[in-house]
Amino acid sequence: MSMAGWMEIVLALVVGYVLWKVIPVLWRYYTFCQLVKPFKSKRKSNWFLGHLIHMSFTESVITSIAKLMEDNTNKMMIEWMSFIPNLHAIHPDTAATILKSSEPKPKGRGEPYSLFTPFLGDGLVVSNGTKWERNRKLLTPAFHFDILRPYVDIYNEAADILLDKYAKNMSESPNSLDVMDGLNLVTLDIILRCSLSYDGNIQEYKEHPYVKAIHEISRLTMVRVSKPWYFLSLTLFKMTSQGKEYMNHVNYIHRFADEVIAIRKKAIADDLSLLQKRRKLDFLDILLTAKDESGSGLTDEEIRDEVDTFMFAGHDTTKAVLGWAIYNLGKYPEEQEKLFREVCDVTGDRKDIEWEDLGKLKKMSMFLKETMRMYTPAGSTTRSLTKPLEIEGVTLPAGTWIMVNFYCIHYRPDIFPNPTEFRPERFLPENTENRHPYAFLPFSAGPRNCIGQNFSMNEQKVLLGRIIKRFRVVLDENHEVIPVPLFIVQARDGIKVRFEER
Repeated sequence: MSMAGWMEIVLALVVGYVLWKVIPVLWRYYTFCQLVKPFKSKRKSNWFLGHLIHMSFTESVITSIAKLMEDNTNKMMIEWMSFIPNLHAIHPDTAATILKSSEPKPKGRGEPYSLFTPFLGDGLVVSNGTKWERNRKLLTPAFHFDILRPYVDIYNEAADILLDKYAKNMSESPNSLDVMDGLNLVTLDIILRCSLSYDGNIQEYKEHPYVKAIHEISRLTMVRVSKPWYFLSLTLFKMTSQGKEYMNHVNYIHRFADEVIAIRKKAIADDLSLLQKRRKLDFLDILLTAKDESGSGLTDEEIRDEVDTFMFAGHDTTKAVLGWAIYNLGKYPEEQEKLFREVCDVTGDRKDIEWEDLGKLKKMSMFLKETMRMYTPAGSTTRSLTKPLEIEGVTLPAGTWIMVNFYCIHYRPDIFPNPTEFRPERFLPENTENRHPYAFLPFSAGPRNCIGQNFSMNEQKVLLGRIIKRFRVVLDENHEVIPVPLFIVQARDGIKVRFEER
């Protein structure tokens, strides 16, 4: 056959492939773009980068979201990560429609939860379907009140170490200190001791390698998100110097989790009575011993995925909320004094905060909830539609993934008037009784809500209460605090305060 004949065959194959594969994909993409036009964002977009031009590590994310929601009466919004459509539910009505479903979350290439899989594996945050249902059911008993009650003693022991460190630092230097350094360690210490039976003297470190690794993974993930070609291909990202650095930190996270698991396995093997002495098992013990209806336990990989997930989610979000709570104590001294009086009234002459005290700290609950409204620990969650769904008059096809944007909902002025103002009284019973149940979502909602939310709230109350009772918090007014988006909203340059002994 002549060269011209071969060229004709190759051309025919290329044309056939384009007609068979490429054109249908482009048509579905075009059809979807037309379908979601009613949800167009109020923010300007770049023809290539889309709304990624608004991603900034210098402007306050709170300011950015507040501006976006200032006059936004829509319930849905679409923004673009370059040419990737990102559909947001930004109203309690649409959030409820999506979150009440237990449909699986997407993890494939170019989809949001693919960002988590390298270091969280297929744990509760990321898994879906029958695997998620099985593991959620197995792990729910680890967060029963009978399990959580004795943890309060550990919260107080960890608080003793933290407060003494703060006091020592302030006695050695009159300058303000960054509260996040201590909070990173104390929340990691607590989650390891309470749920993973691991006591590694975490708070003796100046900076624990795990804390550093999580910070760098978060930072480098945002770098990846800002460049669509890296977001679509982890393989391509791994080829860069930043991608290699990212994987080094991911590998450390996995090694540390393996160490925690191995130590507990050995302890149980050496002394089986460790499990028999407990009426109920903690998180890691359940992972190691649980069986489903078929008698199957979790594989080593599944155990590590859940440990990775809970170590990250159990310390990083709580640390962030506590940091912003301390910031608000310093920024609003009149609110600080209200909490101080309440803690003193509840605890009397006692230093520790006990289990029975937690429900009596009403003002503190409102203070923490308003902090989480303004500085939501996890800003969004994503669902993938397994069947067509009509939302706001638009029928979205199966396979559409939708982000429920907690930030946008928390800053809707039609739900929270003057949303940039800090007002704990928003959470008085008379102000919440008629509020939409999906208007406040710091722990998400529906079947896939945060399994550890009671653990986190209890920990926040004890640590914040202990800080308030011992110290007066004074904000360093010369230090600018800018909330920026990593996996969670964090202060770009930390949160600096002075602790004055009461």
